[in-house]
Amino acid sequence: MRVVVAGATGVVGRPIVRELVSNGHEVTGLVREQADGEVLKQLGAATLVADALDAESVDSAIAKARPEVVIDQLTALPRHYTPEAMRSALELTKKLRISGGGNVQQAAERHGAARYVAQSGCYYYQPGPGLAD
Repeated sequence: MRVVVAGATGVVGRPIVRELVSNGHEVTGLVREQADGEVLKQLGAATLVADALDAESVDSAIAKARPEVVIDQLTALPRHYTPEAMRSALELTKKLRISGGGNVQQAAERHGAARYVAQSGCYYYQPGPGLAD
């Protein structure tokens, strides 16, 4: 099966690509910069460069890949977690998930992908001192 993974070089995207390739699927990862494609090449996947926030570049990439399935793992979350890094990544992650994900989904629909899979998340926390009133 031809699969495109948007967010393919991220913390969740890499294991997805690895698993898909090991199961015989033809995988293409969307990356912002060609240099990011080296990781995908090592995993056995092809690379297409597209900025998820640029609808035209996404549309062009999806058209070239002709995927049957598109998996959306777009985030800007830091590979190495610190509270500061997480805070600074949240605004771009929000844009990627809303606008970028919309661009990817619309391109997938336009170019005949049979399935579109998007990540979901739920965050919870234990209130600390002074927060449990």
